[in-house]
Amino acid sequence: MESLISIIIPTYNRAHLIGETVESIQNQTYEQWECIIVDDGSTDDTEEVVLKYIEKDMRITYYKKPSNLPKGPSAARNYGFTKSKGMYINWFDSDDLMHPEKLETDLKHLASGDFDFTISQSSFFRKNGTPKKMYWNTSLWSEDPINDFITKKIGWSINVPLWKKISLERCQLKFDEKLMTGDDFKYHIQAMQFGLKPIVTNQVAVRQREHDSRLNNYPLKAPYKLKVNEYLIINKNDLKLTTETVFSLKVQFHKQFTSLLKHKELCKAYTCIKKRSLYDLSFSQKKRLYVGVLMGGVYKVFGIGYSFLK
Repeated sequence: MESLISIIIPTYNRAHLIGETVESIQNQTYEQWECIIVDDGSTDDTEEVVLKYIEKDMRITYYKKPSNLPKGPSAARNYGFTKSKGMYINWFDSDDLMHPEKLETDLKHLASGDFDFTISQSSFFRKNGTPKKMYWNTSLWSEDPINDFITKKIGWSINVPLWKKISLERCQLKFDEKLMTGDDFKYHIQAMQFGLKPIVTNQVAVRQREHDSRLNNYPLKAPYKLKVNEYLIINKNDLKLTTETVFSLKVQFHKQFTSLLKHKELCKAYTCIKKRSLYDLSFSQKKRLYVGVLMGGVYKVFGIGYSFLK
């Protein structure tokens, strides 16, 4: 009997796109799968669209995420995992498309050795026009994957790995439900931190859709990026971060701090300053933070001084 694959999809207001995603899964050459769709409180016709597919294909199930769980894709994915019955897990987004042979190919790769998950390539497409970039990342893996992943020398999307469920359960690996965005980035770092072993191919397994309502375009990502940064700095010894990587995290800290000021989020910016000791900043760098808050206040109250925050 073929092994069951659980495809878990969080969704929110994707009535106009999720049909294509479901059809790309139905077109898989490997047919032993279940598709678990978890709705994060959609206000459009997402439910009606999905139910029409369920009427014709019992491999698809639809859940409304319980209201007691936090808002965002992380909690939806974790909830979907509790409903999964497969030996393998494939996280997927409700606006992207699977290559028809993805599941079949991934299973063959996992069976070729002692691997915990697969990594493959994603290409981008835009329905009307040319995408901003062709591929997720030119390089997918390296000899120093954690440092290179953090500094974006390598990388892959949440959609591409096929995971052995037993490996995820052994590590108790879950998405951080405090993150609205950046949750997949932290998830992959933790997978490497726990020592999960991938098999890597450069085949394009997923087509990523570019559009204006992608979660990547979330207006204020700074608080969530700062939470991930904080995790990385706190665990820098365990992660064996290099001097270059730590420096890049300091740069990101200042960049996201400035983003908070630009969005007039002074309270969050001040909270950010309280974390300064984690980054071992110099006196001049600390001074820059306080001056930044001062200028951010001027910008918020009087609407001037934005150029200082650039």
